[in-house]
Amino acid sequence: MARMGSIGRSGVRLAPAVAWLVALASGCGGDDANDALDDAGAPGDAATEGDASIADADAGAPDVSQDAPAEASLDAAHDAPAEGDGSSCDPPTFDYLCDPADAGSCPSGLCILGQCIAPLVDPHRWDGCGDGACGGCETPTTCPADCASPPTVTGQKAYDDPSTITVWVHGFTNNTADKLKTVVYGGVKGCGDLGNITHDFGIARPCGDVSPTAPNQLIAVEYYGATPAAFLSAADVAEIEQYPYLGGPTGLPRYARVVAKFIRERLATTGATHVNLACHSMGCLISRYVIENDLEHLASDGRIVRWVTSAGVLAGARLARLYDNPAIQQAAGLIGLAVDDFAAMNPDYVQATAAAWDHKLYEGNNPLLGGVLVHHVAGTDPKIPQAVNIQLLDLNNPGNEPNDGIMYTLDEYFHAQSPAGSVVTKSGEVMSATHSFEHLGHMEVSTGEAFRTLAAAGLFHRRKVVVTLESVTLHQDREFSIPDHVDEQGSSPAELVVETQVRYDPYTVPAFGKTSLVQDDQIAYRSPELRVQAAGATAEPKLVLFAGPVFDEQTSLRLDATLVEADLFPRWNVAEALLFTPNRELAKFGGVVTLADQTLHVGDAYADFDLSIHVVEMY
Repeated sequence: MARMGSIGRSGVRLAPAVAWLVALASGCGGDDANDALDDAGAPGDAATEGDASIADADAGAPDVSQDAPAEASLDAAHDAPAEGDGSSCDPPTFDYLCDPADAGSCPSGLCILGQCIAPLVDPHRWDGCGDGACGGCETPTTCPADCASPPTVTGQKAYDDPSTITVWVHGFTNNTADKLKTVVYGGVKGCGDLGNITHDFGIARPCGDVSPTAPNQLIAVEYYGATPAAFLSAADVAEIEQYPYLGGPTGLPRYARVVAKFIRERLATTGATHVNLACHSMGCLISRYVIENDLEHLASDGRIVRWVTSAGVLAGARLARLYDNPAIQQAAGLIGLAVDDFAAMNPDYVQATAAAWDHKLYEGNNPLLGGVLVHHVAGTDPKIPQAVNIQLLDLNNPGNEPNDGIMYTLDEYFHAQSPAGSVVTKSGEVMSATHSFEHLGHMEVSTGEAFRTLAAAGLFHRRKVVVTLESVTLHQDREFSIPDHVDEQGSSPAELVVETQVRYDPYTVPAFGKTSLVQDDQIAYRSPELRVQAAGATAEPKLVLFAGPVFDEQTSLRLDATLVEADLFPRWNVAEALLFTPNRELAKFGGVVTLADQTLHVGDAYADFDLSIHVVEMY
């Protein structure tokens, strides 16, 4: 039988951490398409998408408001009072000393030479936030979802406004301290990855570095550096510099302020009224921080209208918990790594500071996200070409989670959104953020077919398509029987998985000469969801197999959906195969599908299933 609950917690092992550090130090960092090893994870902090509760995944550091400096280190994050009053609301102190014989001295972490690595000190601190009741240790600052009035969003979102700039926020770059002294924060970095995307899909937008006053420009911002851009006022610089560019987890609020002030300045100088955000990796964490903390009032003024992410650090990078320990921080410094960015990606810190509304790492519930068209592209290839194809996260991945070599896939997208944080379409339908899977490694996602295609559609077009498994009738489960299936030992009920591929080729090949595999969800990549069903039964799972933006002129797509009886799927604890991997096909749909609301019926001797195609006018 499959495991249908959450992924179990496990301590971080040192070997993958060391390998990760070495890979980083070897120069894998880069900009845009080469944004490198900016984040990674330790197994088992998050519930799976199908779990009833994701909210208990992580907990962490005290809240840092946009007006107060962040803690000097993540060590202080465990020591500082939650509300500054020395009361029982204070998170527990932790000195990182441990005894290998005492598991409680290093909760959920690993005790090495008396040092606790990657502990979970206060994992349930935020559990009550968002339950609708303001009580206990909650305040308007620590839990605005329960204790404060919802933010007021003024202004009118306009998704086809020709005066809309599109801003690319790049990911981590492994700069040295000497290099950072020469980098100008708030500077322009060309078009980022946006230029090629728009060019390849027939979207006419100028690059802001050559057309700096164009109100529909594409532009990339530099958030690293020690030298302020010329447009920043003395007050701007003072606000940014309260978060030093070196030393502790101060990078996140610093970088977010740089990005927000850059956007605000571009809006002012170009006359643009709105902004689209596109990002890679750590840049997506920065984008989330900008939105949820309403920096420069961009969100509350209704300026942000679209947001497309590639391999985004939405829920933090779990391996970054290693940098919570001062000894690890010192070791990173010895091999030329500043720990700022890694510490800022600690899920505990992300939960406290970026998920500012209700501290739900995996949910986009903040009303400031309301009306923003969101799509996430997540990676599923664990091999890292820059590290000789070593599968770093799989060196210790007991939950067999899908990952892109640097980030766990489940941490790269919102699993749910509240109605207030979603989009209400012109027909009154509530549409949450959508996501898709691309079988590429972390550094390659932003230049792959899926992201390029979906970014073009998501940033500049108006519709989304949703493909849903509506019902399944299982006639024969293809489980163990003699003499047919002597190579496996499964028994009823069956573990069912739908493997899905979606291509936009019927449109993109003739229109642009580009193939476009926009969804690739297979057992081999560990990304599909799993259900259990007995032979003879009918179920209505209402399982979304794909949801994502489509082009305005697009009239069809290619869909392949195969219902499989799984005998080997370690992520879900399915291990019924004795010899090979006999995951057996039950029924399959394959063909070109018209983009119109309809139901597709598939059936054979093993199973019948219905797929719904729903096309949504987002505005």
